[in-house]
Amino acid sequence: MRKSSIFRRFGLSRFSSDRRGVAAAEFALIAPALIFLIMGVFEMTFRFRASEEATRYAHEVADMVARETELTTDDLNQLFKASVQMMKPLDTTDDLDLDVTSIGLTGVNADPSVLWRRVAGTAITTDIQDAKGMGADGESVIRVSVRYSYHSVLTELFGGSFMAMEKTAYSRPRLDKKVSLDGVPTDGGATTYLTIT
Repeated sequence: MRKSSIFRRFGLSRFSSDRRGVAAAEFALIAPALIFLIMGVFEMTFRFRASEEATRYAHEVADMVARETELTTDDLNQLFKASVQMMKPLDTTDDLDLDVTSIGLTGVNADPSVLWRRVAGTAITTDIQDAKGMGADGESVIRVSVRYSYHSVLTELFGGSFMAMEKTAYSRPRLDKKVSLDGVPTDGGATTYLTIT
């Protein structure tokens, strides 16, 4: 028995000749997966962009601080406020923490110790021993750590949480062995929180 006679026998001949409904049904089955795939591609692109911007900002701040011989706490405040422009198009208004530390190297082994530390937002935990070997006795290293809380379009839609990206950059002072803050090269290593106005 031929295929066309089977369709005629059961009254299905009109469905065998009309393929429009099949294409619509196939699209309806595939569309959600395609939409989800496209949203995932956009999401990954935005995440990579946010990670790159946070990394770039950390390196730029470390470089700017290392170029100076003396800074003030207000200068660091201005660098934090500049993140709105430096990390465009990301919104850093409430989503960015900045931790700037001057690490001194002392002794034969150039052991690291904190000279001064300024934090905007929440302090970022990092091991100062990572600076070991970055200089000789009497020198220092500037460490800048950044935490950016990335809020995803998908997590906003589906009720997920944000993703915290932490980036750290080191830079050696260019003009002097140590960068002084508020007139002194060290304040005993105490953590001071910036007052953002």
